[in-house]
Amino acid sequence: IPSLEIKEHPEKGFICVATEDFCPGALIERCLTIKFGAGVMKDLQKLLDGRAILHDYVFANNYKGYSYFALGYGGLYSHSSNPNAKWKISYHPNERETIDIRAIKTIKKGEEITISYMHKSMEDQLWFNPIDE
Repeated sequence: IPSLEIKEHPEKGFICVATEDFCPGALIERCLTIKFGAGVMKDLQKLLDGRAILHDYVFANNYKGYSYFALGYGGLYSHSSNPNAKWKISYHPNERETIDIRAIKTIKKGEEITISYMHKSMEDQLWFNPIDE
């Protein structure tokens, strides 16, 4: 993806960084998805006796009975309580769903691209301590 670069961050692991400027509303990435029944994650957690690492990469867990894995860089965007991008499941007739990542603020070249993993009212349910810079 020419407009993104993956870098290693000492505390966050891998992060997505803009290699060009994005204005609000700009499409940063359209991620193809793997769609599966929401019960798959529950079965996997039972099988592994607890939290499955794959759980950390699921989008829209149990949305209309389905969950999604994002391909491309979709699983590498860091969480922020004050994100500069957002994700949305997009439906395309006769094609599979995508997860679109769009800028919600101006993002400058070299800046990390962040999303919110969940609505602010639910952030107390995060399974990690966010690192906002």
